[in-house]
Amino acid sequence: MYLTVQTLLNDPEIVKAVIDRVQALRLDTIFWKKHLDFEETKSRVFKTYLGTVTGVTAGSVIDRNSNKPLRERKSLGSGYGEVAYLGDRYQMDNDRLDMLQELVTKFNNARPADQQRALNDIINYIVDDYRQVLLAPHKRMDIVDGDLRSDGRATVKVDDNPQGIAMLDMELPVHRITPTTGDKNNFVKYLMEQVVELRTKFGMFVSMEMSRKTFIKSIVGSKDFGEFYKQSFAQKEVQLSSGLMSSEMATTIFQGLGLPPIVINEDLVELADGTMKQVFKDNRISLFTTAKQGKMRWHTPYEITDPVPGKNYTRSEGGMYISNVRTDEGRFMEYGCEWIPEYTAPNKIVILDLDTMLA
Repeated sequence: MYLTVQTLLNDPEIVKAVIDRVQALRLDTIFWKKHLDFEETKSRVFKTYLGTVTGVTAGSVIDRNSNKPLRERKSLGSGYGEVAYLGDRYQMDNDRLDMLQELVTKFNNARPADQQRALNDIINYIVDDYRQVLLAPHKRMDIVDGDLRSDGRATVKVDDNPQGIAMLDMELPVHRITPTTGDKNNFVKYLMEQVVELRTKFGMFVSMEMSRKTFIKSIVGSKDFGEFYKQSFAQKEVQLSSGLMSSEMATTIFQGLGLPPIVINEDLVELADGTMKQVFKDNRISLFTTAKQGKMRWHTPYEITDPVPGKNYTRSEGGMYISNVRTDEGRFMEYGCEWIPEYTAPNKIVILDLDTMLA
């Protein structure tokens, strides 16, 4: 087997081996997959349901000789969603290409028995290039999903989407609550009252999600939290330190009070300028009735059905493609995909906006 850089990057078996290596290394966690699953849509614009019936209405007790009452299935609110197109182009710099050429030459000069080891060195070397391309759209969806989970709104702005366009603007019909400054000192009691009241409308909540900063300021920082802590652990006095109080300890207290488990979201995504963005907003507490909130809808990009001559394409999950092309400007790697989060029952998500209370 004789390799060149061109045949190497255009060999579907080698490219697949590289992609498998990227996924096996698990260097980056894809956060949105904790809450959503891929599902294909045959059209870029699709009908979406804004609510699902998660409970069963109690049956009627009737007289043995009377007619049965006529029931109607609850209708689901509907609307339309549209997938967003994601894509980037990466130029492979000459230094990396020179090193890659050296590894290819080493492979070609190796004895047949040693070629597998030389090929493994090549795969290890180009893993990082494919890692950038393969994970970039997932990281963008991590940001979008985090905005929707914490605020019910998601917008892609020009400042964190360089050379892109501000085209994504979504808002979910979530249930919003805005505590006032008067609720700050007794916020745990306020939460208990809200959860009890909301259960009659939304059902049982399985989690209460927030950022670390929000946990420290609104939960541990609430004056009545210390009182509940003393009651739960039978202590006369307690010195609370936000640095020592874990979410697990708070959850132990809260479950005794009938509140859902606390989930601290500390997920971070690196932006193009090298800064890190926290995906779950501060001063927000989100209550969820299910562990999974919906689907990541995907559509097959047009370029897959009408490929550009001279490009080599490799498919990945969610209809995503990775391509490699050599031009007179250099060698480029690209990706393209069409994705958008679809929340199955956003009207059953409750978001507490603490901006006013913590101002």
